[in-house]
Amino acid sequence: MARKRRNDILDRLMAKLSLRGALLHPATLYLCSSALVLFLAIGCWQRYGHRIIDHEAMALTPEKIHLPAQPTWSRTDLRQLVLGDTADPAYVAPSIMDSTLVPQTVSALRSVGWIEQIDRVEKSKAGLEIDLTYRQPVAVVEITGAAQKGRLKPKPQLLHIDRTATLMGGGVANSAEDFLRISIHQPMYMDQLIAWSQWQDVRIQQAAAICDAVKDDWKPMGLYRLMTWRDRSNASDRRIPFQFWTNMGQRTGVRIIWGNAPGFELPGEAAPPQKIEALRAYVAKHGRFDDDKMSDRTLDVRSGAAVLLGDHQHAKRSLHHRSLPR
Repeated sequence: MARKRRNDILDRLMAKLSLRGALLHPATLYLCSSALVLFLAIGCWQRYGHRIIDHEAMALTPEKIHLPAQPTWSRTDLRQLVLGDTADPAYVAPSIMDSTLVPQTVSALRSVGWIEQIDRVEKSKAGLEIDLTYRQPVAVVEITGAAQKGRLKPKPQLLHIDRTATLMGGGVANSAEDFLRISIHQPMYMDQLIAWSQWQDVRIQQAAAICDAVKDDWKPMGLYRLMTWRDRSNASDRRIPFQFWTNMGQRTGVRIIWGNAPGFELPGEAAPPQKIEALRAYVAKHGRFDDDKMSDRTLDVRSGAAVLLGDHQHAKRSLHHRSLPR
């Protein structure tokens, strides 16, 4: 009896392992039917998909491209750039269904110098959602004298740069008076400058960062120029500070010893927010720095407080004896 039972179990096991048993197994039947349905669906889509999709509704148009308002001075129409040459008789509008639409859009936007960063490009039935950070000029670099070769006492050349010291291309219509002036002795790497490239002179890079930090405050305070006495041989010497000047002349105007660029402060030197607050408090109490009654004085804000060092001659002697106010 026991032997017969074992034989029955073996027969059932062998039946399950047979080809017929494997083919007729429920799991096998399920997989085969699913594959067949999928195959038929792909075939039907390839043959009849164009009749199912409303291609006109999926066509990308300017109204379906959503991005931040372009700078007023920009010339390139970004929507037109994404769409391509619509004047071409053979033009076909891009499709929102196209899997290459997003990477092609990113590639096109990267060719625009005044786009600082592409934050997001996403597509949906509604179109393209694009988030961008545009370059904005924060200062003009003043090129004078020996920096301009072959000319006798030339008129200063003013070059717009953004917060990263990237040279802005043509089209910036804002007056130079709308920006701080950066004065650097014999700027370096001018022969390497092209539009939308970063100026490699570390003094200009750090000056641009300072101008960006005070972009909302310099004009109401009556400041005009950012300069440093660093030259080519000591361009990275943080012991030689950046200074703000007013537009009242080198001998009579107000000078403000700012210090170093954000992230390059010396030990004990305050961060930009503390320096700016000190300047705001001083202006609130004494008036704008370009007021006639404020002439011939030097302030030091490197400690985070506006320390009056006296007139320029006294301040010059004082600065020789200390690197930071105590």
